[in-house]
Amino acid sequence: MWAGPIPTPPPFIYGVPLANGHFETRTIPNPHRPDVATESKAIAGAVVLLQGIDPARAKPWDLPVVRVEMKDRDIQIVQGEARRRVGFVRRGDSIGMASAEPVFHVLRARGSAFFSLAFPEANHPLDRVCAENGLIEFTSGAGYYWASAHVFVAEHPYFTVTDAAGRFTFTQVPAGEVELVVWLPNWNVAKRERDPETGLITRQSYESPIEVKHPVKVSPNQASELSITVP
Repeated sequence: MWAGPIPTPPPFIYGVPLANGHFETRTIPNPHRPDVATESKAIAGAVVLLQGIDPARAKPWDLPVVRVEMKDRDIQIVQGEARRRVGFVRRGDSIGMASAEPVFHVLRARGSAFFSLAFPEANHPLDRVCAENGLIEFTSGAGYYWASAHVFVAEHPYFTVTDAAGRFTFTQVPAGEVELVVWLPNWNVAKRERDPETGLITRQSYESPIEVKHPVKVSPNQASELSITVP
């Protein structure tokens, strides 16, 4: 659940070059604006994960494979039937990346992976192995400064996102002490870089993600219910 006023970050402005050498300005929504229900304050699309899980005691990995797709001036994470800005990959597995647009794209990865890949044509996918646990942020290196998506890399599958009512469920959790984490990307801009000739924004970074942690004691063959508030 969300506490306090619901954020309404303004859209971003970008320029589209015209044949006469000028630019046409357009707007696009902030990709990290939180999805909070007006009346119930339920948060949809929040990442929920468990920390402190021994991979040797975890249930088998049961999450679909991940594909990073550049489409509609955005970066989207496709995992099974879901199309979001976040996904979950098992360490050592490959992640697919592709552009769905007939324009030049560069996909940049930072965090637990560090690379930049060029996609000069549409529908020519590339793969990379996720070798390190942690969080990967994908951004655009081709001028879509607002675009941002995340992939968590781990050795256990206890990752999910909340539904429209803010609910989530984990099954087959090993008994013992664990830490439940609610994670949201930050919609506030921390830094911007501009082209010195046009003045257009070429790159921006967001402030640190929002994390709320809650200790949980898991008992054998019992269910634990929690109510988490995000300040």
